[in-house]
Amino acid sequence: MSKTRVSLVLLISIFSSAIIAQVKSVEQLESITVNGVERQWRIFIPSSYIKGKPTPLVLDFHGSGSAPDRQAMLSEFEQLAELEDFFVISPAAKYYRKKGEIVTWNVDLHEKCVDDVLFVRELLATIGQHYTIDPTRIYSTGFSGGARMSSRLACDLSNVIAAVGPVAGVRYPEDCNPSRPVPVITFHGKADKINHYKHQADSTAYWRMGVEEALSGWISTNQCTGSPALEAVSDSVIRVSYQNCQSEGDVVFYRSDDAGHTWPGSQLADDLEKVGLGKTNTEIPATKLIWEFFKMHPLQ
Repeated sequence: MSKTRVSLVLLISIFSSAIIAQVKSVEQLESITVNGVERQWRIFIPSSYIKGKPTPLVLDFHGSGSAPDRQAMLSEFEQLAELEDFFVISPAAKYYRKKGEIVTWNVDLHEKCVDDVLFVRELLATIGQHYTIDPTRIYSTGFSGGARMSSRLACDLSNVIAAVGPVAGVRYPEDCNPSRPVPVITFHGKADKINHYKHQADSTAYWRMGVEEALSGWISTNQCTGSPALEAVSDSVIRVSYQNCQSEGDVVFYRSDDAGHTWPGSQLADDLEKVGLGKTNTEIPATKLIWEFFKMHPLQ
């Protein structure tokens, strides 16, 4: 393993341990069998839910080496879901690139491994058998490896996923071929030492392009025209918005000059910095911004 890879594994392992130590109780995960493999997820149901009422759903994917309960603490999407009346599903990864590496998502669709796109299809079908989900308001977000997984779903499940919100890991897979423009809101820091803002010689194998290159893929696919609108939202954060896009396929990017590999606005900002993942921009609440973007972008 390369020095960068070893550092990545160490940082994420320390972070995951720090977060799980704060979890008072881990809820029982739901499960189904997909291609002979048990797959699990955490579900949050808002107290206002009424059977028969179409209700939005947000998929919230954890990062590499993490787990659903830790992602719930990082993003705090469940607290917002209680206020805004939507489901949150936090799937559990079960893919290992190589023996001994940390668990992550099969974003590159490696054969003879777990099929995470199929898993999501069957998960949503299972949830739909028990709850009334609004089919025009199914969204996906996630952190790091979970951000890459959300990017993959925008490519492969564009007829199901209304919009995506990758945090610290937006991708545009080389084989991406969505059936429609998919709205994207994303966040990334230029000081990210895990998923580098610009591709570097020591970037990990899965990180084959920089953030701006990935965004260019979505801007082109969504047929966005004209120059983006730029807005300074803080001393170090710029909001870059492409809104003249086909079928309301807006692309919005919060670019931070000093943020590391973190979730903007997370209550875990101090923990992230202590384990070496860098500064968190606490002035921009990523979770709320993602949900506001999702609400404006139902499936077309």
